[in-house]
Amino acid sequence: MDNHRGGRKIDVLLFDDVNLLDAAGPVQAFEAANTHGRNRYQIQFVSIDGAPVRSGCGLRLVADDKLTSAARGADLLIPGGAGVDALIGNASLREIIQQRAKTEGRVISVCSGALILAAAGVLDGLEATTHWSREEDTRNYPNISWNLDRISITQGKVFTSAGVTTGIDLALSIIQVDCGPTVALSVARELVVQLRRTGGQSQYAFHLAGQFAKGETLTQLIEKVVAAPHLDWSLDALADAAGMNARTLTRRFKRDTNETPAQFVEKVRVDHARSLLSGILPLKQIAAESGFGDIQRMRRAFQRRLGVQLSEYRNMFT
Repeated sequence: MDNHRGGRKIDVLLFDDVNLLDAAGPVQAFEAANTHGRNRYQIQFVSIDGAPVRSGCGLRLVADDKLTSAARGADLLIPGGAGVDALIGNASLREIIQQRAKTEGRVISVCSGALILAAAGVLDGLEATTHWSREEDTRNYPNISWNLDRISITQGKVFTSAGVTTGIDLALSIIQVDCGPTVALSVARELVVQLRRTGGQSQYAFHLAGQFAKGETLTQLIEKVVAAPHLDWSLDALADAAGMNARTLTRRFKRDTNETPAQFVEKVRVDHARSLLSGILPLKQIAAESGFGDIQRMRRAFQRRLGVQLSEYRNMFT
């Protein structure tokens, strides 16, 4: 762990209309790491002027201090929320963030808090993620390599995450680096969350596509694919399972998922393979269980979908 007397310091920025879970989730994870008399993290809540704020859910939050550029070696965590939009144009805030990014402290964003980092220029030239609903806003920052199909991304000492519950995932990954896997596992158990929901996993929950599809038939078909990606899901097989012709099925898939049936099946299989790659199964078995049939097809799908080699992905997330 980085050596900070009394634990690693983290300043958490509070502002009006902050998403409460974006702030509370990671903070609770860090606090849970402070067990057995070990003060691994010191959390301080700050606001721009030191005044209380009101969260997006209406809960009033009291800051410990005002945000300053004097980092004291502290990390800076910026949550998301509807209030982000009012802060993007705050020149004083941008300058403070720029100064903090030049120190040894980490710069961490949760959800749309990444847009504040983007406005400050901290993410220029880096890969970053934010909540999927902010895709339109990310286009205002073309110097950043946005990847909204990731739940978290680490670039040196700059961390971004998709937000809400994924803020906990990001905090767990930081705890694992700082304190080791035993402490991280203990925290995950206390919070009753998965320890290994890696940053490379997709924000997109495939079963949600089934829930929002128009019509019970397509909903049930999507759920079948997600539940058993290893089965034969060729276009003809999909059409037979749905009880409609291939042309109609393709049209409905494009309407409800904005993808062809083949594209959707491949995405489901890649995501399933991702989860298996975090374990010790041989690649041949993973390819079979994910429905690719052979390793080469799985390699091509990973390259096509994620832009990385299969071996690189496994090295990153195992």
